[in-house]
Amino acid sequence: MDIVMAGFFSDYFSWTNLFYLVGLILAGVATMMASKYKAMMKEIGDVSKVLEEAYADGKLSAKEKKKIMKEVLDVLKSVINLKWKIF
Repeated sequence: MDIVMAGFFSDYFSWTNLFYLVGLILAGVATMMASKYKAMMKEIGDVSKVLEEAYADGKLSAKEKKKIMKEVLDVLKSVINLKWKIF
């Protein structure tokens, strides 16, 4: 009986299966984190878009600086909303 059980466990509990399981767990955690931080990542993408547009001509005007600051504040707002639902 012990030999049969040892054969059963050696088939299913191996290093390969352990690494596969760890990979599945990490993928699940990454998916949960991605859904949680989706709003923040969208805001960061908006900041990068505004920065690209602002630096397209090589100069920053006062209007462009205000637009960049607004986008940065939106990112901070989304970070705060992750911890506390204020807004």
